[in-house]
Amino acid sequence: MSKAAAFSKKHVKTETFDRIVRDKNILHGQPVIKGTRIPVSLILDYLSDGLTVKDILNQFPHLTPEDINEALRYGSSLLQK
Repeated sequence: MSKAAAFSKKHVKTETFDRIVRDKNILHGQPVIKGTRIPVSLILDYLSDGLTVKDILNQFPHLTPEDINEALRYGSSLLQK
């Protein structure tokens, strides 16, 4: 089995998002990084515009690389539904 196939098999539909929250009182219920008012969509937009994880962390020093990775996983999970 290839590494890619093994990776996919290992990560099928076991997604939990401890770093992403939705609260109707925060940005009208948009998913945000926990403990912030930074919407997941903003992180995804920055990445799609070519910013690196390091660029985003420099702009938002209270975020972690794990926050950004979870935002990516969250976005991906929405497309798989």
